[in-house]
Amino acid sequence: MPRSRVTQPVDQLARKMLGRVDKKGKRHAAAAVEAWAYAVGTDIAAHTRGFALRDNGELTVYVDSAAWAHQLSLMSTELIEYLNRHLDHETVTSLRFTVSRKVREGALVRVAEADITGFYALDDTKPMGLDEIEYSQAVKVASVIGDETLREAALRAMVKDLELKKGKRRSTPSPSPDASS
Repeated sequence: MPRSRVTQPVDQLARKMLGRVDKKGKRHAAAAVEAWAYAVGTDIAAHTRGFALRDNGELTVYVDSAAWAHQLSLMSTELIEYLNRHLDHETVTSLRFTVSRKVREGALVRVAEADITGFYALDDTKPMGLDEIEYSQAVKVASVIGDETLREAALRAMVKDLELKKGKRRSTPSPSPDASS
């Protein structure tokens, strides 16, 4: 019997092969869990994590608080549409939101990391040079240091600090007198 020479696109062959191998559709379950963060966006994904898709099409999602669980349950119809549109397949039929301590701790860690990053961010303040009076006052304060090398180093550090503080004061708008009334 001669072989047929019908050519088929690779994606069709791959889908057929996956259909034979994955009769229960578990690949859709993994895709749904992975797609959760992409489908719902960064704001919601920061407080949630897709966990598992049951055989009945129910996607279990872990959330960091009961408030998020309630809010997302109100949005579940739209979220299911987003997910299925993202998956190009009617995989998810319902959503189940469960509060998870681990997801909450992860959210708290992300908030702490953002605070630390903001705290240690480079300051973009431009230093402003000191006038003669300010510089002479810095020299007088440093003059009490006996060691000349140490005195010069302290003076350089003090002048640099004062220039940065002066630059910061000038770049920060002062409240107008009318603002207090």
